[in-house]
Amino acid sequence: MSADSNTAMRRLGLVLTDGDGNPRWPPLIVLRLHRGGRSITVDTMQIGAIGTYLFVVIGTAAGIWWFWTVGLTWFDAVLFIVSTFIVGLGITLGYHRLYSHRAFETSPGIAVTLGILGAAALQGQILVWTSIHRKHHHHPDQDGDPHSPKPKVAGVRAAMSAFVDGHVGRVFSGRFYCYLPYIRDLRKDRSIGFVDRSYWIWALLGLLLPGLIGTAWHGGWEGFVSGLFAGGILRAFFHLNTTWAVNSLGHLFGRRPFATKDDSTNNVLVNVLSMNGEGLHNNHHAFPWSARFALFRGEIDPGYLILCLLARLGLVWNIKTPSKKLIASRAISNA
Repeated sequence: MSADSNTAMRRLGLVLTDGDGNPRWPPLIVLRLHRGGRSITVDTMQIGAIGTYLFVVIGTAAGIWWFWTVGLTWFDAVLFIVSTFIVGLGITLGYHRLYSHRAFETSPGIAVTLGILGAAALQGQILVWTSIHRKHHHHPDQDGDPHSPKPKVAGVRAAMSAFVDGHVGRVFSGRFYCYLPYIRDLRKDRSIGFVDRSYWIWALLGLLLPGLIGTAWHGGWEGFVSGLFAGGILRAFFHLNTTWAVNSLGHLFGRRPFATKDDSTNNVLVNVLSMNGEGLHNNHHAFPWSARFALFRGEIDPGYLILCLLARLGLVWNIKTPSKKLIASRAISNA
């Protein structure tokens, strides 16, 4: 966008570029006050992200109180685990491997299904999520990385601040928005447009459907509340933090079988908690285009196993993976 057009948008109360002059979406809304020529800048994306996170945090506290009061049944625990795994496929296979890296191909129907599952995770729209992730890969642990936990100065306080910023602080920092230059190809995808336009419908259904399942099992409004908490809100809180942990803990602790230009690691704890292979983060940064994250014996990537199952059913194809020779040529140690 030219300087003249951007100036014109500013006069209309919109800012379409970030602090570095790069395009961003949605625009910042500038509300001009009459007194003293002052103005207030409104970041709608940040407000939505913060509002979502606060809702999930408050809801999680309420859910803990609920199960402490009425008791947690085995069905509630199973609903939490199953919903976490299924919705997590929308993030790892949909948002991440398909949309961010185009690591495999599939039909529009499967692409939409994975996108809807990803939206149910309450982690934002596809275009926003993928633009942030692609920018992360373009500037990993460098200036320009939207969520690096790497401190810029020495000291314990700086390290703790960087960790918090890389984990959740970025949501409150104003860096949570759509980086348009990184998603020119995705903006042409009709399936993405459909899911993103109806994002809040899928996010809401991701909370309500577990409640209906709870009603069907337990009966009554108490069953709905238990299902809403177990498969909805508590699952969302767990999901958000395990996803963020990939880019916080996963850049601080773990094994590094590949000498990537960032601090990514294969973190066993994160991999177990994510339940989908995302904890094998150093492997991923070594081969971002690969649909398979488990590259060494003993590593587990449930997301890739599900992808192989879908391939056997003829639902996905052209799955990209590195050869054993390529892996061996780049590895500096065995995992």
